[in-house]
Amino acid sequence: MMKRIKDAMKERAMMSDNFRALNGYSWDYVLVFKVFKKGDKLSPKQKEFTFKKILSAFADGGLETKVFYSAQADEVYMKVRAPLHRLEKEADRIDMKLKLDSDTLRALCKAGRCRGQEELWGPVDIPDTCVETDLDPYDYMYARYCYKRDDMSGLYLQRDSKSPFRGVDRLKLLYSIMVAKSYEGGCNVDIYKLIKDKCLLGFFPLHDHVELRTLEEKWLRFCALPWNQPVDDIKDYFGEKIGLYFVWLGHYTSWLLVAAIVGFFCWINVASEDNDPNAVIMPYFAAFMAFWSTLFLEYWKRKESTTAMKWGTTGYEAQEQSRPQFEGTRQLSPITGKFYLYFPYSAKMRRVAHSVVIISGFVLVVVAAVASIFVLKLTLTHMNEMTQGGIGFGGIVASIANAVVIQVMNAIYGEVAINLTNFENHRTDTEYEDALISKTFIFQFVNSYAPLFYIAFVKPFIPTIDSCIGSCLGELQTNLGTIFLTRLAVGNITEVALPAFQSKQSLKAQGAGSDIEMSEVEKAFYQKEYHVMLGTFEDYAEMVIQFGYTTMFVAAFPLATVMSFVNNYIEIRVDAWKLCQVCRRPEPRSAEDIGTWQTILEVMTLFSVLTNSALVAFTGTFAVDEPWVGRVWIFFSMAAGIIMVNFFIGLVVPDIPTETVIQLERLDYISAKILDNVRDEEDEDFSKDISTDLDYTIRVTDDDPL
Repeated sequence: MMKRIKDAMKERAMMSDNFRALNGYSWDYVLVFKVFKKGDKLSPKQKEFTFKKILSAFADGGLETKVFYSAQADEVYMKVRAPLHRLEKEADRIDMKLKLDSDTLRALCKAGRCRGQEELWGPVDIPDTCVETDLDPYDYMYARYCYKRDDMSGLYLQRDSKSPFRGVDRLKLLYSIMVAKSYEGGCNVDIYKLIKDKCLLGFFPLHDHVELRTLEEKWLRFCALPWNQPVDDIKDYFGEKIGLYFVWLGHYTSWLLVAAIVGFFCWINVASEDNDPNAVIMPYFAAFMAFWSTLFLEYWKRKESTTAMKWGTTGYEAQEQSRPQFEGTRQLSPITGKFYLYFPYSAKMRRVAHSVVIISGFVLVVVAAVASIFVLKLTLTHMNEMTQGGIGFGGIVASIANAVVIQVMNAIYGEVAINLTNFENHRTDTEYEDALISKTFIFQFVNSYAPLFYIAFVKPFIPTIDSCIGSCLGELQTNLGTIFLTRLAVGNITEVALPAFQSKQSLKAQGAGSDIEMSEVEKAFYQKEYHVMLGTFEDYAEMVIQFGYTTMFVAAFPLATVMSFVNNYIEIRVDAWKLCQVCRRPEPRSAEDIGTWQTILEVMTLFSVLTNSALVAFTGTFAVDEPWVGRVWIFFSMAAGIIMVNFFIGLVVPDIPTETVIQLERLDYISAKILDNVRDEEDEDFSKDISTDLDYTIRVTDDDPL
């Protein structure tokens, strides 16, 4: 791997690039255009947003471009970059937060700041060590970028690119310039709308091969513990949003190790009793997993808040820029007096209500479709004509019908969810993504867990109509094991092997019949796209669905925790390989937290308490000798007891660690000094000019009128 890093650096050194020599970086983004042939019918949008118009818009926005034909001359590639001074202006406009150099900041604070002979604020002496925190008081300090402020220029941490901007910062700033409105000094080019309207074939950032090879050297290792990922390097190359996903995945996998150890010993106990999931230990293991789920989420909140503090994303959502697709009327802000886009809250709520009605209808259709499949299966399995040669074809036909219905509904529902979210007109990417997650996951929940709910809570009570194969807990155990093994095999094939094969075939087809060798930019275009919005969405969804399998039916299958740990250990490597080797470089985005996924995980934790309590009370043989009143009492007692303990855990474990709170308060204090030159009360000499004349006279009475 080190040889690949040296080769990439050698190749870069051989290239004559004055821009890189001056600025420390070169081309950052690529746009791909189709070359239309004479006689091709163009849409109105394609006629309006021509190659020349976009090129002109970029030039007006202060961007530099370089254009070339593909090897087949059927595409045009436009590389884009921005000079350093243009990036600095944009960073100032959007108040981008940049990391401060801790040593320079310490020296400034200890000396104070003066303007000529006037002292703006006096020395600040924060103790390096204290009881409450071990963090250095000047570490993890961030401040908004101030263009042309001489007193701030030396405070920002200088990167290898001879500027305070990381590679991901440049990409964010360049994209911001492209999509910003004309009155904001931007190019007013809505990139993703142009792709949707087929004015563009593609848009993606270019890999920095030296940075990428360095990251691969640290990351692409099979024998690496989940809590030892180079998450800071991942964040610095792919952005905070993807970096936070791997922080969460590492945290989840690390906690699964504890659950897997306990689950393995429970499975040994189950195996010793003829693999009967009704073993006495299982109710206790179910309660343990409920407490584990709550502790896992509570400690994730702590890790999430600490990560946001260290990465400078605390408060990001409050300062997030508007989406280019956001629509509104241009008005003066009643707060700042500057122009902004206004969209009435009442209008948005009407649109959201409209979406809720449609989504509710779709959910009912999905539930009805799932129920219809079960009815179809029961009907066909009881038909003698569907049994030939001792083989029952009724279940096979129903399974095929179920697969077809799932795929059709998934395609329809997914498109409807995106269109409804677009219609709701969310201002920021975070709001948009949270709305899309909540809509889409409802369908995925029904789709993923309906068969298991049927086996666990319907089949036991209709033995004459559809009896379980063996015990119902045993059938549930078999289905869960099959699901885990299938997801492990299919997931790796669809995430890595299939995209890599498709990319190789596309490159072979494009290279055929041409004497010109394809450039690295062209090869990157034919790699799989890791979608800026749906990429992390699909990765989180996969893991959250697995979390449900692991927790909601764990009373039937303790080995689910072991399989989840093994799956996640492999998943970290698969996702890392996918991002570094299989996909184009994704557009980097910032993120403060995991958003709606946190709420979904908390809801699923509550569901797991109810489902496992129901498995113990109603499905298994643990309470088989109890009357129905006794079973209901066992269910409510177990569920209520676990929920109360989980509630107490939530109260006892603070969401934000003390040292994180202290460091954020330090950040507020120091940033007020260096940015706004705020003086402390101690900096003022309040003892001056306050004394009065001393009077010892004692009067007979008070003669002052009221």
